[in-house]
Amino acid sequence: MSLRILLLALTLLLTPPTLARPEGWSPTLSPRSDLPDVLMAVDMSRQRCFLVRNADKKLKKISMACTTGMRNGGKLVEGDRKTPEGVYFLEGRITSGLDFDSFGNTAYPMNYPNPADRVLGKTGDGIMIHGRGRTFGPRQTLGCVVLENRDVDSLHRYVRPHETPIIIAENIVWGEARRYGPPPEIVMGTWGWAKSRERREHAFFEIYDPKRFEISSGQEFESFKKRTLRTFSRRKWVDIRLKDIQVFEGPGYMVSTFVQRTMPDGEEGRRRLYWMRHLELWKIVGEEWIPGRVGKPIKYNALVQREIAERLVECAKAWDDRNMKVLRRAYDPTGNRNGEHGRKAIADKLAAEIDTGMANPFRGTPSVRITGQGIEATLQSNKRPARTFLFLPGAFDTWLIVREDG
Repeated sequence: MSLRILLLALTLLLTPPTLARPEGWSPTLSPRSDLPDVLMAVDMSRQRCFLVRNADKKLKKISMACTTGMRNGGKLVEGDRKTPEGVYFLEGRITSGLDFDSFGNTAYPMNYPNPADRVLGKTGDGIMIHGRGRTFGPRQTLGCVVLENRDVDSLHRYVRPHETPIIIAENIVWGEARRYGPPPEIVMGTWGWAKSRERREHAFFEIYDPKRFEISSGQEFESFKKRTLRTFSRRKWVDIRLKDIQVFEGPGYMVSTFVQRTMPDGEEGRRRLYWMRHLELWKIVGEEWIPGRVGKPIKYNALVQREIAERLVECAKAWDDRNMKVLRRAYDPTGNRNGEHGRKAIADKLAAEIDTGMANPFRGTPSVRITGQGIEATLQSNKRPARTFLFLPGAFDTWLIVREDG
């Protein structure tokens, strides 16, 4: 199956999203393993803000009094005195230069309007979670979420800017533990985005909704394509590693977030992809990229050495077991092995060699090095001449043989 067909299949709609209603958005939050350890939720109907800890298959909530926009319903335009409804992220922490009477000691800006908001025509800015230097009652802000000073001042013990999501809705429904995780079409679509970007394929751009992307980003889609293709041309290959993929449902959209590392360049940060339905498919309508350190540095040379050695051991075992399914999948669909091209031709040749009693070509101690063409591994063995394999990244952090000589 071609990557293009795979990407289309992976993004097929399985269940429609919960759409925003005039009376307000009411998402259901249920325990599931892929949620972050900590998130926040604001229930505007109850005027309560919840600090939520996801642990032991339960959502453990700390409830705090809050006040939100003076008018009911999610924010639509600047100056409407409404609080936005949707999925947002804390973008920083401000502890100085604030007017105490209006903002208290601490403020956390949010990424409103997010890309999906801009597609939906929502306007305004400056939405924050903050304190206040005076007492407050229900529905008393111009759009922000205000907490008691003691509550907002202590949030830094639990939340992390750019990581912690905040779900704001007219009504939060607390559900039972879900048997299944996030919508698989969004998770697989996110992996498909990484793989097609990794392989520098034009199918990468088919994952996007060009018109909506232009609205969310403020740039022509053709300009985005040209800039991305220039990035692709700088290297013949990259290895994109995703970690901590999380999916959240907003009012009329989905957002997938993850840690991204691009090797061997060493670029790292957090990315958010915003998805909306286009006909029968989910398409990316916008994205956010926050560069920065996302954990301990990866020793890429050591990582590659270990992964390639493990891949060759897997192939060696498959040879001994005559497991042609595993051997076939070890090669890239366009792979070349001593003049044989493509998986079928290579698998047929391997099967014939096994029948002749040929020595296992995958056994030996690999010498691995990173090259401009890919990861090169040379196997030395006393029983046969040295063999050289060239690997490129495959799906889900695997490696595929694209060339074999020897």
